[in-house]
Amino acid sequence: MQKKLIALAIAGLSGAALAQSNVTIYGVADATFDIINISGGSGVAANNTPNFTRVSTNGSRIGFKGTENLGNGLTALFQFESNANFDSAGALGTSRDSFVGLSGGFGKVILGNLTGPTRALGGALDVNAGGDGIGSSQAVLGKLGGGLARNMGNRSATTASTFDTRFNNSIAYISPSFSGLQATVAYVANENKAENTAIPPAASNAINTSAYDLGLNYNNGPILVGLTYAEVREKNDVATGAPYGSGGATGLKTYLGSDQKLKEFRLGGKYDFAAASLRALYAQTKADGSLHDVKQTVWGIGGTYNVTTNGKLTAQYYHAGDLDKSTGADDNTGAKFYTLGYEHSLSKRTLLKANYAYLKNDDKTSTNGYGGYDFGKNSSGFAGDEIKVSGLQVGLRHSF
Repeated sequence: MQKKLIALAIAGLSGAALAQSNVTIYGVADATFDIINISGGSGVAANNTPNFTRVSTNGSRIGFKGTENLGNGLTALFQFESNANFDSAGALGTSRDSFVGLSGGFGKVILGNLTGPTRALGGALDVNAGGDGIGSSQAVLGKLGGGLARNMGNRSATTASTFDTRFNNSIAYISPSFSGLQATVAYVANENKAENTAIPPAASNAINTSAYDLGLNYNNGPILVGLTYAEVREKNDVATGAPYGSGGATGLKTYLGSDQKLKEFRLGGKYDFAAASLRALYAQTKADGSLHDVKQTVWGIGGTYNVTTNGKLTAQYYHAGDLDKSTGADDNTGAKFYTLGYEHSLSKRTLLKANYAYLKNDDKTSTNGYGGYDFGKNSSGFAGDEIKVSGLQVGLRHSF
C-alpha cells in the first residue's frame, strides 16, 4: 500500500512538472567523408602539407529546450545544446548555445553561451545547410590573415574566427520584431580579469578581456538585410600569448602588443526567389594594438538554385583583401575561396550533400606573421607561400 502511495505521489509530481514546462529534444546528425588536398608552399611548410582523407561530423549536436508560461505575458525559457562529435575521439561538448532567460512584450533577455549577431549574420548568408563543412564562409571571414582563427586542434575541426565562435559568459537582449525589424545587443563579461599583483609590478600576470556585439536585422518575406558590429577588448600581459591570437609564428600578441581592440563590421543581405536565392556580404576586420594596428576587408557573393523539387545547387565566392597595416600596405596577403555544392532532400529531415571547395592563399600570406587561411586542418599548421587547399566532401545530414 505504501509503495502504491509513493508511486502515485511521484506520478503527480511528474504530471505537475510536465504541465508547467514544455521541453523539446532536438538535434542534428551530420557526417561527411572528406578528401583534402594541400599543395604549394616552400621550405618547412611544403614538407608538412600532406593530402589526407577524414570523416567529419561537422555541426552535429543534441539539445534540450523548453519554456514555462509565468503569466502576465512573461515566459521563462532555457536551452542546453551540446556538440556531438562521433568521429575520431568523439564526445559531447559544451561549446554550443546554452542559456536561460525571460521573454515577454519587452523582448527577450538570455544569459549563457551565445551566438552573437555577427556570427549569426555570417551563418544566415552562407549557402550551405547549417553553415557547416568545408564550404562554409568561415574559412576566410573575420580571420585577419589567420591571426584571429580559433585553432580547434585536429583535422576534423573547423577554424572559425573569434567573431564566428560563440561567446561564453554572455548576456544578450533581443528586441521584439517590428514588422521584421529586430535588434540584438550582447555583452561578454570580463570574467577572466586578473590584476598585476606582483611586487614590484611585473608585466606577467595582468589579464582582462571583454566584448560586445550589436546587430540590426530586417527579415520580412523574401528579404533579409543585416548590419552588425562587434568589438573585443583585451589586456593580456601573460607570457603565453593572447587567447584571441593563435595564428602564425608571430601572432597577434607579438605584433599588436598586450593591449588590443579587435573589431568586426558586417553588412549583408539575401533575396529568396521561388526557386533560387542571391546573397552578399561585406565585412571589415580591424585590430588596434599598443604596438601597431592592421585591418582587412572581406566580401562574398553566393546563391542557390533548385534544379528539381528535391535538389538544389549551391555556390559562393569569398575574397579576403590584402592586410592594411600601420607600417604600410602588405600586398598579396589575402585569399580567394570558391565553393560548389549539391544538396538532395530525401525527406524533410534527411539530406544528401556534396561539396567542392578551393582556397588559395596569396603568395605572401605565410610571411605576414599571422598564419594564413584554410579549412583543412588549422590556420597555423599549413602556412606557406601560395598554399592551396582543396576538398571534396560527400555525406548525410539528418535533423530530428
